[in-house]
Amino acid sequence: MASSRKTERRKVEALTLKITAFCHATEECSRVEESMKNLLPEDIRSQLTTVVKHEKGYYGNPITIMTIEVKNPVLVSSIMKYIASKLEETEKRILKITSRLRYDPGEKKFTVRFSKQSLLRSKFQLSDTDDVVKLIVHLKNIKSPKDLEEFLSDMNLIA
Repeated sequence: MASSRKTERRKVEALTLKITAFCHATEECSRVEESMKNLLPEDIRSQLTTVVKHEKGYYGNPITIMTIEVKNPVLVSSIMKYIASKLEETEKRILKITSRLRYDPGEKKFTVRFSKQSLLRSKFQLSDTDDVVKLIVHLKNIKSPKDLEEFLSDMNLIA
């Protein structure tokens, strides 16, 4: 006789979050860091450290790579909900339409790019240009595009 027990699906979880931005020689790195930290709830901004790495660009120009990493799943979830609360409905619709393109199933990561300039004004505007703050969220238990969509909907990131 076939088992009547339903296979229980594991809940999708956001494990880690990474925020990265490039600060070019023509920019003030403190302002770039401010735009990065605007993705975070105010009460935790001072708790997280920005790691700074100095590199050279293609033409030898100095580039500073700035990164904030969060490895606490509870904090990651809190940050995602904060971002969702700041996104306008238009941005949420764009995320819904493009969510499958933003998810890398091999790496299990979901990537969103925000306009650096807009973040300085505390406006969460999606952008796919070069002048961005990149948010990468590593997810667990995504088995299908539907799992991703349900997770993003639960986080209120898509409309």
